[in-house]
Amino acid sequence: MKRRAFTLIELLVVIAIIGILLAILIPALNIAKNQATGAVCLANVNGISKSWFLYADENESKLCNGHVPRESTYANLQFWLTTTSYGGPYKDNAWFVNPPHDKDGVYTGDPIPCPLEDEGNGIMSGALGPYVGSEKAWHCPGDKNYLKTTGRGGKRSYSITGLMHGEQPNHPKCVDKMNEIVTPAAKIVFLENTDDRGWNMGSWIMNYGPPPSWIDPMAIFHNDRSTIGFADGHAEKHQWVDGDTIRRSGGTSNAPSEGRDLEWLAAHYVPGRR
Repeated sequence: MKRRAFTLIELLVVIAIIGILLAILIPALNIAKNQATGAVCLANVNGISKSWFLYADENESKLCNGHVPRESTYANLQFWLTTTSYGGPYKDNAWFVNPPHDKDGVYTGDPIPCPLEDEGNGIMSGALGPYVGSEKAWHCPGDKNYLKTTGRGGKRSYSITGLMHGEQPNHPKCVDKMNEIVTPAAKIVFLENTDDRGWNMGSWIMNYGPPPSWIDPMAIFHNDRSTIGFADGHAEKHQWVDGDTIRRSGGTSNAPSEGRDLEWLAAHYVPGRR
């Protein structure tokens, strides 16, 4: 019995059909993946923001410290109460996460990049560790910067803003108690960022102007949107509208000094009244 084989034209038609189907399916799969990544990130920041709020509620309205120092004396309270270095003195060293350290508590943030396991030790031993309960909650699945061989970012994808009892303790607009925050539902506590020095140090700081400008890099892990946590404990996705914001986000502080996005950030950055 003679078997009929496919002709060359028939094979080309089949290949063309497969190519068309892949061209249709791959963008749809990428959209679905991005949506899933964004949902996980939103759940992360929502849980972290509520933990931040709960910490204050259980500590006489005191905010945990939003600074993460690059300093081996991170656990020495007396040092932070008296130092004039690092923008100090500080009122406490209840860092929301601690800097990287080994199992014995020895600081390992230098040289960088530090071991990811030690960064995890810092995350889980910080003031919010018992409230958040999971190291994974601090990492956005869309953040791949920790995989880089050069200019590597940290495993933690979220930082606290500098005026929320953070890296600017002597700034006249810095707050350290919940009742000092005006309209907390509109004031930023957490936002996505990356630090190409090897792990996320300090706080996220901007110059709120006028005119406003960036000091620290911001990250956009979800196309043109970022996940932001607010002082009332809720989180939401924020869509950026300026092309410069999107192009210049990431591991550099070389950011635009004008635009609608910067105006929005400035309006939501200062915890009290501007």
